[in-house]
Amino acid sequence: MKNKIIKILGLGLLPLSLFGANNIELYNTPFCGCCKAWEEYMEKKGYQIHSTYVENIGEIKQKYQIQPKLQSCHTGIIEGYVIEGHVPEDAVRWLLENKPKDVIGISVPGMPIGSPGMEMGDMVEDYPVIVIYKNGDFKIYGIYRGHNLIQKNPKTLF
Repeated sequence: MKNKIIKILGLGLLPLSLFGANNIELYNTPFCGCCKAWEEYMEKKGYQIHSTYVENIGEIKQKYQIQPKLQSCHTGIIEGYVIEGHVPEDAVRWLLENKPKDVIGISVPGMPIGSPGMEMGDMVEDYPVIVIYKNGDFKIYGIYRGHNLIQKNPKTLF
């Protein structure tokens, strides 16, 4: 009995990645260089990425109910949440820490210059990270410049 308890307690010492935390299933096309760059960015932040190349990425977006105006070039799934496009890691972390029940996921629509995976030297533009709700609504989580959150929307705090 004592050995069984020690073994169970020892599980707490194992990395969370063994239990599925920080694992992202990434759907993209095999020819997307910025998708690969975002994947590498997230790996450097401690996430494990499993890429699945698909010919029709639109089918994935439809499956996960991502409205066309919120779409980007790749779609990730982590702990049941959608990560659409070039989302900064701190926004992903916020989603996983808060685990809102009425949310599909978060999105960076399009391919903003300077967002993770879309770096172009010193060029950056401001862009929104959007929270996508199950009822079809969406709200701005925050405004980013490059990788940095410059303005957070207090109405998206759960």
